[in-house]
Amino acid sequence: MQHTKITKNSGEFQKFIDNDKKTGLCLEETLRFFDIQRIFGQFESVKQSGIRVTLIMTTLLVMLFYRSRNIHSYFSRQYGKRMDIEGSKNPYYDLLGNENINWRLILYLFAKRYLSLSGRITDYRGKVKALIFDDSPTEKSGKKIEGVSRVHDHVTGRFILGYKILVCGYWDGGNFIPVDFSLHRERGGGLDKARSKRNRARRKAKQAKLAYQNHRGQHLEKRAILNSMKKDCCSKKALELEYEKQERRVSRSKKKQARLYKEMQQARIILQEKEELVRKKERKAPLYGLTPSQRRKQFRKNRDKASPGYLRKSEADTSKSQIVINMISRAVRRGFTFDYVLFDSWFFSKEILARVESFRTKSIKLIAMVKMGKTLYRDYLSDREMGAASLRRQYRKKAKRNRKLNATYIKVPVWYDKRRVNLFFVKLGSGSKWKAFITNDLDLGFNKLMETYHIRWSVEVFFKDAKQHLQLGKCQCNNFDSQIGATTLAMMQYIMLLLYKQMHYGQSLGNIFNLLSSQAEEENITRYLMEIFLEIVNGIGKILKVDCMELFEEMIRDNQRAAEIMRLFSPVFEKKPAA
Repeated sequence: MQHTKITKNSGEFQKFIDNDKKTGLCLEETLRFFDIQRIFGQFESVKQSGIRVTLIMTTLLVMLFYRSRNIHSYFSRQYGKRMDIEGSKNPYYDLLGNENINWRLILYLFAKRYLSLSGRITDYRGKVKALIFDDSPTEKSGKKIEGVSRVHDHVTGRFILGYKILVCGYWDGGNFIPVDFSLHRERGGGLDKARSKRNRARRKAKQAKLAYQNHRGQHLEKRAILNSMKKDCCSKKALELEYEKQERRVSRSKKKQARLYKEMQQARIILQEKEELVRKKERKAPLYGLTPSQRRKQFRKNRDKASPGYLRKSEADTSKSQIVINMISRAVRRGFTFDYVLFDSWFFSKEILARVESFRTKSIKLIAMVKMGKTLYRDYLSDREMGAASLRRQYRKKAKRNRKLNATYIKVPVWYDKRRVNLFFVKLGSGSKWKAFITNDLDLGFNKLMETYHIRWSVEVFFKDAKQHLQLGKCQCNNFDSQIGATTLAMMQYIMLLLYKQMHYGQSLGNIFNLLSSQAEEENITRYLMEIFLEIVNGIGKILKVDCMELFEEMIRDNQRAAEIMRLFSPVFEKKPAA
């Protein structure tokens, strides 16, 4: 099924689109600044005849801003009327699903062009620049969509049919720009764990059977020796002592054989239980959350192994840690300069830390939240290996108070994977839990650490805005290449809107702090508003005795909750006089 429906928009984007009847045309003018002929023109060879690739891609990029329901309605009602030609929607869907279109390269070129144009409007020199990683689920409605699976939604806590989109974004000092992404499916841990347990039980059952058979052969040999000695003892009494020894050996061997037989039987019973567990999991929690029949019915496409589409499809089953490492390397090769790489606890690993530290000449540092789990760190002072919780308890007397953020923190120097890093244990307010942060920037203080890590929340704002206004993840095409193309177009539209707002409104894209932006035009808006809003969130967390950071992320991710909170505070802001 080929359709990419566009539902009615509302919110910050729609506010300025509805207020200007010529917004669609203005955005087409904005698009010309991106030198699209150079970006799209290099793919003209993938189409032998008909409408030019550049024209098709431009149409796909701007059709959202004419509020068309889908490609066909835009082409017939808007493009067709203005250009006075007839045409079919098929060339547009065909190009969207073409495996030879390098959508990753297009997004990189588009982002680099934006940074060049934005630098002429706003000077972000001296500001912190960062590469940010995060993932988010995108829901789909069809089980026949290529590579779709059941994925876990951390916001709702349920499993949905769709993909996990892993986004690499660039923070230029004032705006978040998506520069790379990958779509992933999840195998489902329940079935994999059950199969792993079954395989272990199968190996143990095989070993137990082999041990029993080997010993049984040895036991029979000992019995044969005993029988032969019994005959000899009848005529030669001198062999009676040796016969008694052999008799004891056979007795011990018999007991061992009985024990091995019992172990073999127990291993068989355990194996049967694990095989039954696998069968239950295959029915209730099958691989990728789909039955074998549903997986067979999914759309399939033979791709050239040298094509960009083949690489993107193979990424769906590649570990996210490896994809993150690849994305960091590509960003450096593409000429993006940044000071920090920011993660939450889901992505940090020693392999990623090693990759970041490999760019020694670039002076790239890492800041990540880490889990208070079983990971061991070597204490720099005592040279003992301990977990995060043990380290926090050991250094609890060195805790310091930060009034600005209403936080308590502990700084602990440690070694991790033979690399010198600092751990920060942080507790915001009185109702929060202890959080752990890790950084290889040894000169970084607590205030700068939190200020820089707060930049990571800009990716949450991106997900919220792109899903709500730009139909990110709404494409229902069966072809995986079309999913990649539609996601890339949504990110390009986001970048285009960033430039449009900077040119026509003098501000970056609206987010949860925009109600205060008019009072801080001469200041660093992000820092100023973050301090004010964090103070409010800390106050709410203290009253409700909840984790402030989790509350903040929930507010950003959940559109309904964010709108309710903004409605609560909007009367206060409206009464406050403008600066």
